[in-house]
Amino acid sequence: MKIDNPESIYYWCHKNNIPVFSPALTDGGIGDMLVDYSRHIEKGFIVDINQDIERLFDLPMSAARTGAVILGGGVSKH
Repeated sequence: MKIDNPESIYYWCHKNNIPVFSPALTDGGIGDMLVDYSRHIEKGFIVDINQDIERLFDLPMSAARTGAVILGGGVSKH
C-alpha cells in the first residue's frame, strides 16, 4: 500500500495534518533520559528521534482534545 492510497492510514494522517510517530529507541527510559538531558543539561544536544518524543510529550499538553491509535506491539526494550 502507498501513502497516496486512500486505504492507507498514512494517507488520512497526511490529509488531516495528524502526526505519526514510531518512537522505537525513545520508547522507554532512554527516551526520557535523552529529553531531560537535552532540555536541562546540554541544550545543543540533538538526536532526531528526540524531537519525536518531545512532540509526543508536548502535543497532548497543548491540545483541546486528544486521541491515539496504537498499531503493533512495540519494540523490545531490553
